Amino acid sequence: MTTPPDSPDDPNWLDEFEDFANRQLDDGSACEQVHPIVEKWFQKLMAGEPPESRPSVAQAMACLSTEVLNQMPDELIDPILEHVPEDDFALWIEHILLVGRAFEIALRKGELDDL
Repeated sequence: MTTPPDSPDDPNWLDEFEDFANRQLDDGSACEQVHPIVEKWFQKLMAGEPPESRPSVAQAMACLSTEVLNQMPDELIDPILEHVPEDDFALWIEHILLVGRAFEIALRKGELDDL
């Protein structure tokens, strides 16, 4: 069964509105307009502490980082590990996950409502 093009389940149903908005922007795409908001949020995050977490959440994040590392294809991970110790790379993955978690928290709190 195919999704009718005007259905809200069609992933492209907002394309015409996005195209219109992009045409109305003086400086290009919507990403160029949003980026300063995200950049300001990111700089504030990096200047402060990571979001508070229960010990179980912190442990789960560390475990997830290890799982991501272990699931990476050899052709991707081997060249990286030639230049970076595995523990440092796992910490970098954990850092990315923490930034994602902080981003979700900020969205839920309304801190990025101007997006």
